[in-house]
Amino acid sequence: MNRIVLCFILLIFISFSTKSQESGKEIASTEVNLPLNPFETITYKEPYSPHSPYHLDLKIENTETDSKQLVVFITLKGDSYFVSPHAKKDFKGRFSMTLDESSNLATQGHIIEIPQSVEEIDTHHLVDGTVNWVKENTTYKLPLNVNTDKDFEATGAIRFTIEPRCTFEEIPFMISQKSGKLSVKLIGGC
Repeated sequence: MNRIVLCFILLIFISFSTKSQESGKEIASTEVNLPLNPFETITYKEPYSPHSPYHLDLKIENTETDSKQLVVFITLKGDSYFVSPHAKKDFKGRFSMTLDESSNLATQGHIIEIPQSVEEIDTHHLVDGTVNWVKENTTYKLPLNVNTDKDFEATGAIRFTIEPRCTFEEIPFMISQKSGKLSVKLIGGC
């Protein structure tokens, strides 16, 4: 009888030990690492939030022609996605980056998307046609025209609807020039 009880206790102990190892593996596999960005330096790194369906990093970058551009790197988490700025239909929550009126700074050209999203057919009743869904980590570049050497601050916003949560995100940012150096930071958050 003692052997049966001992075997039963041993089986229960092994069972709990195996389950705790399996749950440890689940915890390790759901760990979220901050993105490895293609940037050498990030001007502004948004504080990491484990509950947000995305993460943003921003910087001002010099181009080959010595002009400036605003660069936004979006890391999507889980099954999050949004509509590309290059979608042909006029979606209310389509991704955009805009600057408020300023005599010191203006956008120059269209938003560059890397990698470029691919048009697909979506039969959902709210889409019912073609759409460019962004479902992977993406970099956006917006060419800028700086009209002064003086110090200034200009505000703008990044806007998009994050799916499947279906919430409109409006993230304000500030571009400032101090002593000839242009920088960007978020003035709100996700």
